[in-house]
Amino acid sequence: MRDAINVFEALFSKTVRAVCTFLLAAIFVMFILNVFVRFVPVYNFTQTDDWIQAALIWMIFLGSAELVRTKSHFVVDVAVSKVTHPVLSRAIRTLVIAIELTTYLVVFWYGIVWVMRSNATMQSIPWLEIRYVYLALPVSAFFITVFSLKDLVETVTGWSAKDDEDEDGEEGGGLDGRGALEEGAAKRG
Repeated sequence: MRDAINVFEALFSKTVRAVCTFLLAAIFVMFILNVFVRFVPVYNFTQTDDWIQAALIWMIFLGSAELVRTKSHFVVDVAVSKVTHPVLSRAIRTLVIAIELTTYLVVFWYGIVWVMRSNATMQSIPWLEIRYVYLALPVSAFFITVFSLKDLVETVTGWSAKDDEDEDGEEGGGLDGRGALEEGAAKRG
């Protein structure tokens, strides 16, 4: 089970990072070309603004899923870091993750509703329905929810997909990242 989770995370990470890198490069090229043709009127790029907007939306939402996976996204851990008692700290951390998870589920659900109700097209790209741009919201919210569920399980049970590495003699294990409650409490207390 742990190996499957680690393989999924590695595949997800490589894929999302590659897609986001490609989208950032495409945004850069389109932006530079758009600025260039405003001064040197070789060709009129009428659709670049919409393509840049679509690429930015997908890059931002997919990137936020990767940030949640790596625990680098914004976190509400001020209360957790101030509490020195490990049980209370774990309880607060669990409550914070449950609130985050609820938020992600609501975003996922209403993202699907938004995509289903949308029937407009992009302003300068009449063949591209805007629902495909909006699809970035529920897709990223789905993956964010999956990674938040994993974080919740790790926090509640103390189990981590990285625990197998400890058995191999490598570094890691326990509650890694922002969930290192016992380690932090042991160092403070």
